[in-house]
Formats: sequence, structure tokens, C-alpha cells
Amino acid sequence: MKVGIIGLPQSGKTTLFRALLHGAHEGAVPGVAGAHHGTIAVPDSRFDYLVNLYHPKKATPATVEFIDGAAHISTERHKPAFGTDFFQGIRQVDALVHVIDAFSGTVDPLQAARRVDEELLLADLMMVEGRIERLEKTLRARKDALPERAEHELLVQVKQLLEGETPLRLASLTPDQEKMLRSFNFMTLKPIVVVANVDEARLQSGEQVSELEAYCREQGERFVQLCAEIEWEITQLSPEEEPEFLQAMGIEEPARLRVVHEVYDALGYITFFTFNENEVRAWTLPRGSTALDAAGRIHSDMARGFIRAEVLSWAQMEQYGSWENAKHAGAIRLEHKEYVVQDGDVIFVRFKV
Repeated sequence: MKVGIIGLPQSGKTTLFRALLHGAHEGAVPGVAGAHHGTIAVPDSRFDYLVNLYHPKKATPATVEFIDGAAHISTERHKPAFGTDFFQGIRQVDALVHVIDAFSGTVDPLQAARRVDEELLLADLMMVEGRIERLEKTLRARKDALPERAEHELLVQVKQLLEGETPLRLASLTPDQEKMLRSFNFMTLKPIVVVANVDEARLQSGEQVSELEAYCREQGERFVQLCAEIEWEITQLSPEEEPEFLQAMGIEEPARLRVVHEVYDALGYITFFTFNENEVRAWTLPRGSTALDAAGRIHSDMARGFIRAEVLSWAQMEQYGSWENAKHAGAIRLEHKEYVVQDGDVIFVRFKV
């Protein structure tokens, strides 16, 4: 799962990026000048519990890759300047984190949010108009081009939405329509987590950037308020110093963790777990996936030779303390391939190839 960090210049994007990475390896993005990426583990106490319980040789958490610097926005005459496709470097990402300056006093956070959202809409509209034009040429030449006609009809609807300043994430699309639009990588169809980057005084006072938060709700965007500079400082502390610092700042947990969880949830992913003496692993799946999908996520042979899945819900894992105790109590369920996997399920796949 890839997440692009975007925002106007000097909004704190790179500071947040470094705080999110928290010591993880950072590398350049091939072919995109000035862009960097890093992969971090998704914080999950359930995964930690299993690792501490079974002490495997290897522990593999779910991960998120963050990309910073691929969205080029320059400043001309004190105003943001956007290229014809300023998100070209991160068009392939799954979600966006939009960092907004709510600390300097020189930027209107609401206007900054609207400015970038307008460019996202414009980028999608330009792509739709170009594709509609090409489709109309095909339809004039071939009256029997039924797939192209269906695509044309859908894109005309999409164009109307974009012209009305409605992001595609708010559109009521059928699964077939979503599938048809997937290859376009529309920017307004991607989940967005807006980060209001406030100063230390506002963070400690608890004052909210309420207008921006309300706007995000209207746009179908997630909202997190934090101080990127403080988040960066927290990552520089030792494990012993961090709790004391958080308490002094009146923070329950580092807000960067909320950003990761919001992205994960906005993408509609759930986590299931597998374990043996060699490895405890957290796997990601789109919500609504089946046991057969989970088996294929682990290995294609498991899906091909699927027999059944032994499943323990996380609530029962907590209740019984271990898979072995739950099995002794008869709590392990046998599920067929149509079973819809639930967040936190611990799964053992039986298969034969």
C-alpha cells in the first residue's frame, strides 16, 4: 500500500514524513527528482501480542509505504504554482495525506485545502475530457463498439460530477463502474487524510481547526490535527523518555500513529493474522474479502488447493489467551471459502495441491 504526502510549500510535509518513518530506511523514488519513500510498520497491539506469545523466528507486520516530494508545487509571486500534472510522480499511489499549514498564521488553512482539491479536480477533468474525445472518434468510426460506448456513457457522468466540483470519492458508483474507472488512477477517487499541522501552543490548548475539519467531512476526507515538529521531536526520544514527554504535552499517543490508522481505514483494509514457529505475520485484505482471498494472499497454492480455513476471532483469542487454549475449548471454527474474513481473525488454511 502506497501513500503520497502532498501539500503547499512549507506546510511541514517533510517533517511529518520523517516523523512517520521514525528510523525506517529512506530511499529515493526512481525517476522522480527530489522524491523519497520509506516503508513503516502499521502499529497493531494484536500483532505485538502474538509475537510476544509465540516468539517466532520472524515477525512480519503489515506495512505502509509513504512517498514525499513527488508532487511538485512551486511558489511564484507568493502564490502556489501547479504544473499541468503536478501529481504525475504519485498518480499510482493508493491514498494521499494532505498536509496543511495551520501554524504560521500566514496561510488560510481552509483556502489551502480548497486550492489543492481544485487542482485534483482539474487534473481528473483534463484526463476525462481527453479520453472522451478519443472515445468519440472510435464511436464515429465503429457503431458496434459496445465496450467503448459503455465507457463513454460513464465518463460523461464523471465529467458532469467533476464540473460540478464533486470529487469522485463522493459519487455513488457500482462495483462495475469502480472497476471500469480503476485504470485511470483518478486523484479525486483516492482516499485523502488531511493533516492540520498546528503549532505547539494550539496543540496544548486543544483548540481545533474547526472550519477545516467541517470542510473535510463535506469532501469525504479524513482529518487529523497534530504538530509535525512535536511528532518529529518525539521520535528522537528514547523509549524511557517518550511517555514522560507525552504526559507533559498532554498527548495520549503520538498523533503520527493516528495518521497511519486513518490511511489504513480509509483504504478499506482489514488485518488478519497467521502464525507458526517460524513466523507471525499480519496480512492486509480489502474489507469484504473471503477466506479464499485470504488463502491466495498467503500463497497461490493455498487458494488453488483450498480445503477449509480454521478461524479464531480476535475477541476469542483475547478470551482464551492462545490458539491452543481456544482449540481445547472447541472455539476454533471451520469455515469454507465463501466465509467473509473479519478484522483481527487468526487463520490457519488447510489445503492440498
